[in-house]
Amino acid sequence: MNEFDADSMHRLAKMALDAGEVASPEEAVALFSRYRLRIHVGHGWASTLAGQACFLTALNTAGRAFLGGVEVYGDLGFTLDVPLYQGRSALGIAEELGAAVVNNAATELPTLVLGAAPAGARPAFCVQLGWDHWRFGIAPVGADGGLTCADDNPLAGIGAAALGVNEAFMHVRGDLAEAGHRSVGMSLWNPLAVADWRDDAHKGPELAYLPKSLWLVGLGHLGQAYAWALGMLPYSVDGRPHLVLQDFDKAAKSNLSTCLLLWSGDLLKPKVRAVATRLEAAGFTTALVERRFGPGHRVMVDEPTAALFGVDNVAARRDLDTAEFALVVETGLGSGYRDFRNIRLHTFPGPRLPSQIWTAESTAQAATELNGTYKKLADERKDICGMTLLASRAVATPFVGALAAVLAMAEVMRPLHGGLVYAALDVQMKSLRHRTGAAPSPYQGLQTAFVQAEKRPVSSTREAA
Repeated sequence: MNEFDADSMHRLAKMALDAGEVASPEEAVALFSRYRLRIHVGHGWASTLAGQACFLTALNTAGRAFLGGVEVYGDLGFTLDVPLYQGRSALGIAEELGAAVVNNAATELPTLVLGAAPAGARPAFCVQLGWDHWRFGIAPVGADGGLTCADDNPLAGIGAAALGVNEAFMHVRGDLAEAGHRSVGMSLWNPLAVADWRDDAHKGPELAYLPKSLWLVGLGHLGQAYAWALGMLPYSVDGRPHLVLQDFDKAAKSNLSTCLLLWSGDLLKPKVRAVATRLEAAGFTTALVERRFGPGHRVMVDEPTAALFGVDNVAARRDLDTAEFALVVETGLGSGYRDFRNIRLHTFPGPRLPSQIWTAESTAQAATELNGTYKKLADERKDICGMTLLASRAVATPFVGALAAVLAMAEVMRPLHGGLVYAALDVQMKSLRHRTGAAPSPYQGLQTAFVQAEKRPVSSTREAA
C-alpha cells in the first residue's frame, strides 16, 4: 500500500493534486505544510460563549487545514464555559488542539483577531472576527462597521471563525486577490439578507431556546460539525441534550483532516463511538445506531423527531421520504477543488419531497475521470485502482463544514424563537454575495422539543489559576 491512498490522503491537500499543481500526494502535503496561521486573542475575547466558540472553532478548523501549524498569541488565562470544554483552561485546550502558544508580539504570519486588536505594526493579512446576536462577519482590523461581539449566540461565533479561517486560507493559496481586504458576513436569522445583513432587522432575538434532543444521521465531516456546534451552545449542566448518533463507518486517517471530533487515537474505531465518548464526557446522553440509514428507518416512540442529516448519498437522501421525522435539515457540500466551499441546504417538510429533489435516475454515479497527474501516478505506481479511488474522494475541509453546521442548526432553532424556515439555501463561501434560496415560510411540522438556554453572566468566565 502506498503511503498516501484514498483512506490516508489529506482531503484538503488533495486539491493540489486535482488541480494539477503537484505531481504526487507527497508534494501536495509538502506544499500545504508551508501554510501557517496565527490567532491573536485580545481583551474581551472570552467574555461570551460566542467568543469562546469562535476561538475553539478557529483553532480546530485551522489546525486541520494549515499543515505548517497554528500559533496563538494573547490572553489565554481563562477557564472555558462551553459545554464541550467546560472547566478546561484556554491555554491547555490550545495546546491540545495542536497550536503553538507564543510570546512574541510581532509576526508576519496571516493573523485572525478575536477581541481587542494587537497594538503596533500589523501583518499584511490581519482580519477581525466579529459576532452579535445571530449575525457574524469578518473585516480587516481597523475597518469601520464591525460587530459588537456582545450578544451571546455561539452559532455566530462559530460562523465568524469559519469565515476567518476560510479567508486566511484563500490568502495563503492566492485564491482571491481581495482576501483579507474586504468585509463579509451574514445573518443566521435571515441568511438571504445580503447587502443589508448588518441591519438590526436581521440580528434576531436573544438566544433563549435550544433543542432538547436530535438525531444525527452520519458522523463524518458534516455530522461531527453538527455535534461540535451543539457542544458550544449554552446548555445548563443538568439540561444537556439527548442525541441519537447514527453511522456505520470506522475512522480512517483521511478523516482527521475533516472531522472536528476525531483524533489519531480514534483510527480504526467506529466514528459513532468516538463521537459519543466526547459528547458523553460533556454531559450529553447518547444512543448509538451502528448501521446504514436506509428504507427501513422509522422513528420510534420517545426517539428524537428532529434530524440533522449529513450523509453524502443520494439513495439515503431519497429514503428521508419514509423515515417519519417531523423535521429534517439536510446539507451537502461541493466536492471538487473549485467548488468545495459551496453549501446546499434543504429543510423538510418543504414544497418538495426528498425523492422529488433526488430522483431515482440521480442515484447513478458517474465514472471518475483521471486528470494527467493521476494517470501518471497510476502508471508509475502500477496502481490504477488505487489512484482512481483516490481521485474519486472529495476535497473537503472542516471550516466549510462548520459554516454548514450553523446554517443547519439555525433551521432547527429559528422556529423555536418565532422565526421562519428556508426550504432551500445555496451559499458560496468564497463569495457570500452569491447566495440564493427559497422564500422563508412558517414551520409546518411538529415542534422540536426544547429546553431553555442557560443565562450566563459575563463574570462567570474565570481566570485560570
